[in-house]
Amino acid sequence: MIRIETDTAPAIAKLAALRTNLRASTQACVANGAAVLLSIVQGKLSGDVLNSRSGALLHSIHTEIVEADDEVGARVFSDGSVPYAHVQEYGGRLNIPAMVPVNGEALAFVYQGRLVFAKSAAAHVIVIPARSYMRSSLDEFAPAFVDDVHNAVANAAS
Repeated sequence: MIRIETDTAPAIAKLAALRTNLRASTQACVANGAAVLLSIVQGKLSGDVLNSRSGALLHSIHTEIVEADDEVGARVFSDGSVPYAHVQEYGGRLNIPAMVPVNGEALAFVYQGRLVFAKSAAAHVIVIPARSYMRSSLDEFAPAFVDDVHNAVANAAS
């Protein structure tokens, strides 16, 4: 019978340090990635995809770092304060009901760049094309982010 005894304390200490390094490296990488993705989305909302009128949609976009147990993640999202955020991202159809003036004799609205007056407006549908600012940003950013995470893990493990 052969009996071997080893001191596992150095190996356990090295593994604990590795876990700490991996977590810190991954957290930093994810936080940096969220900031970069936010910047890309904000660029698209500042004229690259949509022209900013009030800035409300731009200011509704935020980041959040999410951590649970041994997981870390991030999200870039619209806070829900802008009701048209979803329609701009995915497109949609708006059913406009028939309109008649309530407080005056005519309706006034801009149509094809001109001010128009009318006694009524028939019901109609407005089709808004998708103007992706979130999904397209993630599609552009994802390959570089995956590389960054791989590098962060490799550097922390060495």
